[in-house]
Amino acid sequence: MSISRREFFGRTSRGVVGATLVGAACAATSGTAHSMAEASRKVQFRVGAMDGTIGQGGPEALAVAKEIGLEGVQADAGGAADTLNICRTEVQERYKAAMEKTGMAVSSICMGLLNSNPLVSDARAPGWVSETIKAAANLKAKVILIAFFGQGTLRTQEEKDKAAAILKPLAPEAEKAGVILGIENTLSAEDNARILDRIQSPAAQVYYDVANSTFGGYDVPKEIRSLGKRICELHFKDRTLLGQGEVNYPGIRDAVRDIGYQGWIILEGANPLGPKISGAYNAGFVRGLLLG
Repeated sequence: MSISRREFFGRTSRGVVGATLVGAACAATSGTAHSMAEASRKVQFRVGAMDGTIGQGGPEALAVAKEIGLEGVQADAGGAADTLNICRTEVQERYKAAMEKTGMAVSSICMGLLNSNPLVSDARAPGWVSETIKAAANLKAKVILIAFFGQGTLRTQEEKDKAAAILKPLAPEAEKAGVILGIENTLSAEDNARILDRIQSPAAQVYYDVANSTFGGYDVPKEIRSLGKRICELHFKDRTLLGQGEVNYPGIRDAVRDIGYQGWIILEGANPLGPKISGAYNAGFVRGLLLG
């Protein structure tokens, strides 16, 4: 089912509330019918979004998340600097104040700067990760997204091995702090498993993006089942509203149920109805998909 912005607002009279309901309804009526046994395999999850996806960065994103019916945000670590923005004491205090006021959580911290300042080649990167571990612990964020895209894409076996070698001594720091280093990249589940095997720590896992892997040509449900408990957090996105694009969400739902996933579903991606309405719609879709 395809919905234009005009049609959407014509059908819904209560903005983001209507978006949530429509998203849930679309998820509930999509895909194939399931038996009672299948439907009973509920996934324990919370829905959040990358701060940029909902159109607001920084601590102020928490109020926007609450407005559109989310439970938290994935905070951006900030651009390259001697001290990353998220590692500044005053910034963390602002986040904590906003968390207390809104009841929202910081689900995770995204180190997107590693796409332009790669972990494997920027000498500052290991220090950034180390300091972000402390910031994540202070904000009670359980996951740090270690990004490997753009200039940071892992193309050779040497680069994959180097990434593992850099993260291996950082993993005990993360484990002690109760934080997981989640690697997100363009690699297959098999390649990611090899990297984790070299790191040898429960604090190093895979941050799995279902759309990136779909567009990369991977069998996403198969990959999710293969990685299983090694997935620390999930990005749900598409090139349009969830459920209206190319990503096989019914198959993903079944795989996520099969591995007994418990954690955050983080929204990212296209906002054809604007950040707030799209975010509310997509949150409703996720809840209808996984709870239906």
